[in-house]
Amino acid sequence: MKAVFLDIDGVIATPTSVRLNWLLGRGPSNQFYDSIALTYLGRLVRETGAVVVLTSTWREDLDHPNPFTQAVMANLYEQLEAAGAPVYGPTPVMHTGDRSDEVAAWLDEHPCEAYVIFDDLATFESRRDVTDGHLVIVEDSEGIRYQHFYRALEILGSDG
Repeated sequence: MKAVFLDIDGVIATPTSVRLNWLLGRGPSNQFYDSIALTYLGRLVRETGAVVVLTSTWREDLDHPNPFTQAVMANLYEQLEAAGAPVYGPTPVMHTGDRSDEVAAWLDEHPCEAYVIFDDLATFESRRDVTDGHLVIVEDSEGIRYQHFYRALEILGSDG
């Protein structure tokens, strides 16, 4: 198995997509995500056979009973699936450590031959053994772009 660990804010939800949603009057439950970022993410999944795993704090709302929150999460999942990058699942929510601990816990349950972590913040300090050579920092003002896709492709290797 190969995995793409995905943050949302700054990675596929960019200032451009936020402005577009505002201009079009689209709320969080039917918002667009950055189309360029989604295109590169979908291409990465197709070319590598990787699964998408949510690392974003958004995953904490997956089981939230509020209908509006459920609509926001359903829209996210639908948009990722439409881009060719359906969500396999989330990392566990841990209240100690940082995201690298959550990625490590997921990897303990789902051994991977290769994985990449897309995030706009370097909040992965506690487990350098998990992040070194796997973390691709995305500029939060632009989201996933060619250089991030290409680096992730190098890390994961293609399926063909």
